Amino acid sequence: MTRILFVGQEPETVDFSDPALPPGFNAEKIHAGIAVALRQMTERGWHADLCLIPPDGTAPSTLERQLVTNVYDAL
Repeated sequence: MTRILFVGQEPETVDFSDPALPPGFNAEKIHAGIAVALRQMTERGWHADLCLIPPDGTAPSTLERQLVTNVYDAL
């Protein structure tokens, strides 16, 4: 089974006041999109782990912890 690491920013840390984002966009919508993507990966026969990282100085260590815990076929 192909093992995937799905990496993204923690939705709760997104600046939703950014005018580049669509009106009404929020963390719940991001989580819903992530759920769809994870379901699609499972339907393809892949095992996907989710790694949501904060946009701060802890991001590299958060990702590193995930990468040393498992072996992935794709990121």
